[in-house]
Amino acid sequence: MKKLITTCIISFAYSGLISPENESTLNHIHVLFEWEQIPEATTYDLQISEDINFSSLTLELNDNSLAHIDRENLDWGKTYYWRIRAILNSSTSNWLPTFSFTTAESISSSSINFINESQYQQGVTVFGAFFNYFSATIDKTGKEIWNSGANNFVYYSSNNYGNVFGCNLLSGAENNLPGMEITFQDEIIWEEPNDEFLHHDIIKLPNGNYMGIVETNSLGPIPIGGWTASFQGLGFQADGLTIEFPWVGDKLVEWDKNTKEVVWSWNVFDHFNMLDYDQFGGTWTEAYLSLHYDWTHVNAVVFDESESAIYISTRHLSRITKIDYPSGNIIWNLGHSMPSGQVGIGTNLGFSFQHSIEVLDNGNILTFDNGNLSPEFRGTNEPISRAIEIEINGNDASLAWSYDLPTELFGFASGNAQKLENGNVLITTVGGGGRSLEVNQEGEIIWEGLYNLSLPDGAVYRAHRIPGLFPAAYSVIINNYMENNNDIGVYLPLGSSDISYSIFNEGKYNLPLSIQIVDNENWFDSQNMDIMIEAESTQTISFTGDITNLPYPNLIQLFVEPIHHPGKAKTVSVNGFTNPLSNDNPDSISPNYFSLQNPYPNPFNSNISIHYTLQKEQSVLLQIFNINGKLIHTVIQETLSAGRHHSNWNAIHESSGVYVVKLTASNQIETQKILYLK
Repeated sequence: MKKLITTCIISFAYSGLISPENESTLNHIHVLFEWEQIPEATTYDLQISEDINFSSLTLELNDNSLAHIDRENLDWGKTYYWRIRAILNSSTSNWLPTFSFTTAESISSSSINFINESQYQQGVTVFGAFFNYFSATIDKTGKEIWNSGANNFVYYSSNNYGNVFGCNLLSGAENNLPGMEITFQDEIIWEEPNDEFLHHDIIKLPNGNYMGIVETNSLGPIPIGGWTASFQGLGFQADGLTIEFPWVGDKLVEWDKNTKEVVWSWNVFDHFNMLDYDQFGGTWTEAYLSLHYDWTHVNAVVFDESESAIYISTRHLSRITKIDYPSGNIIWNLGHSMPSGQVGIGTNLGFSFQHSIEVLDNGNILTFDNGNLSPEFRGTNEPISRAIEIEINGNDASLAWSYDLPTELFGFASGNAQKLENGNVLITTVGGGGRSLEVNQEGEIIWEGLYNLSLPDGAVYRAHRIPGLFPAAYSVIINNYMENNNDIGVYLPLGSSDISYSIFNEGKYNLPLSIQIVDNENWFDSQNMDIMIEAESTQTISFTGDITNLPYPNLIQLFVEPIHHPGKAKTVSVNGFTNPLSNDNPDSISPNYFSLQNPYPNPFNSNISIHYTLQKEQSVLLQIFNINGKLIHTVIQETLSAGRHHSNWNAIHESSGVYVVKLTASNQIETQKILYLK
């Protein structure tokens, strides 16, 4: 089911809960809870129960943000009730109206083997299963935490920003596997136009467009081989020269993200030579049965922004190709040598029928060598699958690392290899009922996920270790948000005044945000900024305005957009008042937020004053770094009380240049750039 993605508007009416929506059904048991801000609240109580009367609790906690991700307490096939109340400076609010939600049923039967938990790369593992058309995510214990339900979605990949790609089976459609981008919350972000048969892969380009692999056709000869007589028996000349038989190839297609029009394409028939074909892998026998030849079978596409290059894996040619974008010129072909002479490097590596590719940060290529032709190419006694990392230096290619799977885990098709953050490699194969093995650089198995699929009804396609299900989970708190009778908003003294917001990144992904503030009276003159909030951290931002006297409130709006997830944008609205709210002396109000103000003077000569605010007593670390990230000086490292503080730094012994002030308190981090001029 396709859901409309809307902008979340936090308004003055602080009447309730946001998500999960009331009476909704969820296909995941890691759940993001969100609610609206209540004026003068310092923290919030969250309760979850299977009982509408909350007589027994599944979870009870206190949170200082407006969101919480529960990853431990919920299960499949249950109905839950949840509610929120605010803890104020001197009182506790009533419980907001209760919401309920139901979790669907789990659909997979995974299990795990833990060999060395200390070396496990933290995160969850998502996989897609072909032929029975479903996908699921498991935690490190093997427990299913997400599934695709009845959507027939097959997972392909996810990128570093948490975008999720795959295809959806459409029975009866000519293009029955359209590619798409989705979220784990059942939202469809983008769908490929349903007019060409897309298979194997779809990716998102840096320009926001989408690129996928689609079938294309041409007539070609039936080459001379052991299959020749069979084709002649069907009435074909099969003389190796006559153009008479349908060849199926592939083309890369780039669609405009908005119009879905084709804006760029690349066709194998324009760049590969028909002299090159599979001689050993049985593809011509399959052609005899299907009456078309599956020539190239491109099964992966990767875009490298640093080089503006495209990499493709061509299964039936046992070839990996690097393509210049947008010219389409081939930079090199890597793999098995063939009659055309188009393959120039890596002819001794011996990989065959490989599936999936990853371009590593060091420029090396990681692929899953299915190894269908390893007896012919490598001299093995039987087919062996492996993960291989290939180092390329000019016209030379060599193996930087490899791991051979045992013969019982041979994967004749599908599968992939993923380099993990800790240096381990996650290897996925259809062998053994479908499984993923996390292997360290020494070749030791750390963790093994068993998907317990059985061919031909199910085959694991790919699997990846990802940080979590919520790449853009965040909340925005308006600091010093107050209520006085019917006035709800923030007090801003006349003249130069700051409005401050705290942004909580609830997820396990680093979160880049684009932010803009506007108001009806142009106090803040449409200021904007881009920030990055580290995973599970908080950052406070401030805007300085020129506040003029008004007899009425001024509407102030903060627009916050995750750069890689624009569908998760929020508009946070608040009224600005020039008369004090709740207190005649607002400077005496105990702060309820964490903040590092702009140091001054900036630029500075030798001495700079650094002011910061703490919402509670806590351990504080104030440091100075140079622009290269080297620690220059620790200004303070001690426990401080709640309230406003300031420290000074003398840079007399340092060189002129840009420095970074970093304030750390608990899991909250704030940074400010400063310029030292001697």
